Amino acid sequence: MNDPRTPSFMAKGLFTQLGFAAIPVLIILIALLETLRFFPSFRLLTFGLTFLLLADIASLSRGKWRDALLVFASLVFGLTLIEAAANIMEPKLLTITTSGSSVPQPIIGWGPQRAGRFHSEKTDTRTGATIYSVDYTIDSNLLRETHSSAAAPTVAFFGDSMTFGVGINDAETLPQAFADGFDRKLRVLNFAFIGHGPSQFLRELETGIYDSLLGSQARLFVFMTAAWHAERTACKASFVLHAPRYAFEDDSVVYKGPCSEGMSLKLQEWLGNSAAYRSFIAPLRSKLRPDDVAFYIKILARAATLAKEKYGVPTLIPYLRVPEDYLRGTGFTNDAIIQRLRDGGAIVLDVSLEKEHAGGARISIEGDGHPTPLANRLRAELLERFIETQAPGALPSKTQ
Repeated sequence: MNDPRTPSFMAKGLFTQLGFAAIPVLIILIALLETLRFFPSFRLLTFGLTFLLLADIASLSRGKWRDALLVFASLVFGLTLIEAAANIMEPKLLTITTSGSSVPQPIIGWGPQRAGRFHSEKTDTRTGATIYSVDYTIDSNLLRETHSSAAAPTVAFFGDSMTFGVGINDAETLPQAFADGFDRKLRVLNFAFIGHGPSQFLRELETGIYDSLLGSQARLFVFMTAAWHAERTACKASFVLHAPRYAFEDDSVVYKGPCSEGMSLKLQEWLGNSAAYRSFIAPLRSKLRPDDVAFYIKILARAATLAKEKYGVPTLIPYLRVPEDYLRGTGFTNDAIIQRLRDGGAIVLDVSLEKEHAGGARISIEGDGHPTPLANRLRAELLERFIETQAPGALPSKTQ
């Protein structure tokens, strides 16, 4: 018989007590990690603690329950190893931006919380090198600040982080370079924001949220795009959970609400915090199909049509070519997309700057990929020359 006074029996009893005591502690730690998300790789620690929790409960169990828990613990241990490998593989880039720079917003999904200056800094944490350190000024209309004429024919830029100007200061954005190219005789507005896409462009026109800012002198809408915007219109990009979602029904582009909502939204947000999901699953999920590219074109064509019908202005689309390998399997090429956009009523201009890049021009921020100030100046010059030669009189010239 076991004597409860023997050291081995007492040690076993203590081990059992510690095992039971560890259960609530581990549960609390897991809950805190998932709620507060103290650091970017918190999910790795969550998986590790979950493994310990299951292993602890298994050690206190008997029979089939113990066997089942050991199987689950083994699966979670394997998942922990995969998560650790994904954390090692992922680029170690850290972007810190002043709080309030981007919050949930109705209609467009997300945008600035308030007017003010927001500092943004991106660092390669492996080397400690600073990729960029800049300030974004958001004006009283919650737009990226652009200095131009207060009362003049208006050119409105819509779009994503490229047009917004991620990684560069206010004076270096594409809208600002365009305004400067016309000696600030135009009124230039920058409606673009980080992560936005064609769906926001169309939704903004449908709802008229910027009508009071556009006024009665709108002359041109500009939306710079590339084929990878199709991931956003198909709601496949990981960061577009709150973006407007459209469907094609009865030969029409129809608004359906946000990309994700309810339990689907919560699941996508949970998955998005896993390095393993981002590294191994998300790339497969975001792979484009022929229907995705076709629908991307339809959304932009619908926006161009609405711009003409509702506002009486043309839409100019500066297009960035993507590697043809990116479009492999979709049945589309860059030239085919450009032609389809033109057939849909948009004015399309190739602004890929391939010759300049081949000649050594630094058109992308190293370690980031967004356009440099030089790229924005070159593209603004292309836009200006195109407008003056292809649409003379549409906008005031420098001499007027």
